[in-house]
Amino acid sequence: MMYADTMIDTMSNDSIKSHTKQMRNMGLASWISLSTAVLFVYHLFSDGDFSFLMTLSSMAQAFGMVMLCIQLASAQSAKGISMKSMQLHAVAFLFRFLSTLFHEGYLPLDSSGDVIYRLAEFVGLSASCTALFLAYRHFGHTIEFEKDTFGEVGPFIGENAKFSAAVIATPALLLALLVHPSLNNVFWSDVMWTSALYLDAMAVAPQLFMFHKTGGTVANNTAHYVFSLGFGRMLQLAFWAFSYHELSEGSHGGFIGVFVILAQVVGAILMADFFYYYAKSQQKGGPMVLPSAIDMV
Repeated sequence: MMYADTMIDTMSNDSIKSHTKQMRNMGLASWISLSTAVLFVYHLFSDGDFSFLMTLSSMAQAFGMVMLCIQLASAQSAKGISMKSMQLHAVAFLFRFLSTLFHEGYLPLDSSGDVIYRLAEFVGLSASCTALFLAYRHFGHTIEFEKDTFGEVGPFIGENAKFSAAVIATPALLLALLVHPSLNNVFWSDVMWTSALYLDAMAVAPQLFMFHKTGGTVANNTAHYVFSLGFGRMLQLAFWAFSYHELSEGSHGGFIGVFVILAQVVGAILMADFFYYYAKSQQKGGPMVLPSAIDMV
């Protein structure tokens, strides 16, 4: 019996190792595909302008949402995924897409901004809506509302937790109404773009809070999803840091450029810890493992 148990344990370990290797290879293949697509777009559609960073940022974030859809479909589960973050990302993609669909003030200056940027934004929006549909329609019984507790106050607990993304969305919208650039020179469009900017910076907070609260192993595609969105924001920060003069012109809001940069910096700070553990897992070639809040006490 002990021999049989040992054989079963060995087979189980081999199966886990095989699955881990398969997921790692799939992740690598996905990143190679993204890199190939970026090089293709850069070669055919970019003028070599610095503004291509915006297109690359949009492609990275769209890639992240696609990876989330793959995670949901392959695992047949929404375990470990924050519904609040998904909702906020979907709203951010929607606002940014509508703003850049009808106006060109925030589009990349090179030719990639004509089609590719908008296409990437549409893919990101479609993927975020698809992820929400899969999570709520097909895998609702696996959603961990009891762990997705960022920003919960008063009655926002248990089943009602899925509605409390407004704790982040409402202040972001109000701030955008008061403080926004005017590159489009259209009030609603500028407010939408700025709302997306503020939402983008904070949308990942519920997911990071959920990671921090529970700890443990993070599914590969979930890790790629969060990293890609954070990487996209880092590219946006780099672009606006070097294009700050456009936002600092009096006709475009003057001091408002400070808020644009600050929002990007806040997003980068929130992601710093996650980036460290993600890089560590990629270096070791194993799954991403996060310490829980309990373990750190």
